[in-house]
Amino acid sequence: MLVSVGGASAQELSTKLQNAVGHWQVVNSDGSPGGKVDTYLEGGKLFGRVTEVRPGRTPKDVCDKCTGEYKNQLILGMVNMRSFHPAGDDWVDGTVVDPENGKEYKGKIWAVSKDALKMRGFVGISLLGRTETWTRIP
Repeated sequence: MLVSVGGASAQELSTKLQNAVGHWQVVNSDGSPGGKVDTYLEGGKLFGRVTEVRPGRTPKDVCDKCTGEYKNQLILGMVNMRSFHPAGDDWVDGTVVDPENGKEYKGKIWAVSKDALKMRGFVGISLLGRTETWTRIP
């Protein structure tokens, strides 16, 4: 897969980078199921959109704890992952919004296998954060 990254000439994405694109079941850091997210490439960067809200929520729920452009936005359909760019075999320097607490985190995403991703959200440095596992939905 060839993409243009940051206006530079097209570069070949590694298999690990390509594996981050798809439909995912979020598994929270405590092992409980979260929502579902579709990840996609736009302008050489990785984004994600909520396609199913977590158990206990309804499709009409809004992000009432969010601020800025996310405030009171429907969670279903929300682009909650933005602007991750490739660095080696990882997607880095993007942001992710957690609709449960309304906070925006810096993030890093990497493929564990063809069917599993890790997404680490953090404030400041990566040591101060949490990691979720995402499982590919066929």
